Amino acid sequence: MRQFIKSIAYSSKTIRVLERLEEDLPYLRQWHRMQYQRHFEKALKWERIFSGVYPDFRTAQSHIPKNLLVGYDNPETATFLGRKCQLLPSEYPVLFWLSRLFQDNHSIFDFGGYIGILYNTYRQFNIYPQNLQWTVYDVPAVIAAGQQILDNDPDPSLKFTCDVADAASASILLAAGSLQYSEPSIAEILSGLRQMPEHLLINKLPTTKLPSFFTLQNMGPAVSPYKVVRRIEFVQSLETLGYRLIDGWKNPDLSCYIPFHPDHAVEEFDGFYFARQVSALAL
Repeated sequence: MRQFIKSIAYSSKTIRVLERLEEDLPYLRQWHRMQYQRHFEKALKWERIFSGVYPDFRTAQSHIPKNLLVGYDNPETATFLGRKCQLLPSEYPVLFWLSRLFQDNHSIFDFGGYIGILYNTYRQFNIYPQNLQWTVYDVPAVIAAGQQILDNDPDPSLKFTCDVADAASASILLAAGSLQYSEPSIAEILSGLRQMPEHLLINKLPTTKLPSFFTLQNMGPAVSPYKVVRRIEFVQSLETLGYRLIDGWKNPDLSCYIPFHPDHAVEEFDGFYFARQVSALAL
């Protein structure tokens, strides 16, 4: 019951009401900030709460309390999400495009794919070609955990790597809810490859009309810098590399509300499909 009351007290709706009251009560606002920061530093596993607005990755990271784990590259964070997830409504566009792209493309690079969470989730829909090669890229601790699972339960279609250069051998790059944790942009990553994938499927990306910024997300086991990108600049950065935006969709089931920074709220996330060569399939 105590945790339930806390989840109500620190919910985005409650905080928005308090912020309106605090406009004329600066001492209440100061107390509220202090209480929220205490809560942020010991959040529950599934709260997905945010704190602060920062201009870049390094500045955001410097504001993480020293007693907290940082990011996914540690044993505690490497497995807490599990091997499968329940599909959100906003994930079905990716499933749709994969079902079409797999007709002619059999290699996929899953950027920030954790321990194969989407590979295991999408497998139930029977869209995988027989000669599929699904490569999961992530930080060393996550890849070690994924490889241990694979050693115990071999799957010839699945591979794990810590080398982003392996994306050059894939025809599809998938990034579902991972780009916000990356310091370099996806355009910077792609431009460093000897060959860029023909297709990009990007989902669960927080975007804004404001200049791009970083906040901090408490994931439960750890805290991580979290990037919110300016949408128009994100699209233009990929168009500059020769990609064309084929499809886009909204993720209304995901949001990012940063207490005390209501102007930086993201009400819903975005999904995109880009292609380097427009084919009859894409049209």
